[in-house]
Amino acid sequence: MLHGAMTPETVFNSSSVIRNVDAVGVAEPETEQSRYKRLINAELARQAIPLAHMADRLGLLRTKLHKVLRQGAFLTEELRDQLFAQLGIDHTRATIAVSLLKSEAVYHDQAVFLAAEALKGLYCEAASGRRGAIQVDLRPAIIHTVLGRAYEMLLTHQERVPEANQTLLS
Repeated sequence: MLHGAMTPETVFNSSSVIRNVDAVGVAEPETEQSRYKRLINAELARQAIPLAHMADRLGLLRTKLHKVLRQGAFLTEELRDQLFAQLGIDHTRATIAVSLLKSEAVYHDQAVFLAAEALKGLYCEAASGRRGAIQVDLRPAIIHTVLGRAYEMLLTHQERVPEANQTLLS
C-alpha cells in the first residue's frame, strides 16, 4: 500500500471491514484473529514449512494446529506468540500490520518495517504500561524532540552513504 493512499480514514475506518467467504459461501466477519492466522499461514508457506512439521516443533497434535490455523478454532495469544517465535515474525510489525493497517499482506512492506522500527520503543512502553511497569513520566515534547533528532541523524547518515560509496569507487 502506498503511503499516499493511507489516511487516518482509510487506516482506521471500521466501516470498510472486509469479509471472507468460506467454502460454503457464507460470509464471516474479518477479524484480527483471522488476519493473524493468514499472516502465520503465509509465513509458513514462504518458509516452506509444512504445518505438520510446525506442530511437531511446538509439541502440539497436528490436528489441533490444523484446526486452529485452517478450520476456525480459536488462536490463543500463547500459541500465536510461540508461532511468531518459531517463524521469526516480529510481534510489533505484525501488530501494526494486522491491528492498525488491517492487512496481513503489508507485513513485509518496507514502509511498515520502517514504521514498526520507529514505533517499537513506544509500543513496548505501552505494552509494559498495561502491565504497570512504566517507570518514567515522558512528556510529549520530549518524545517529539528525540524522534526529530533521531530522524535527522538517520537522514544525515543516509545522505553520507552515497558520498562514501563515491569516495571508495574513485
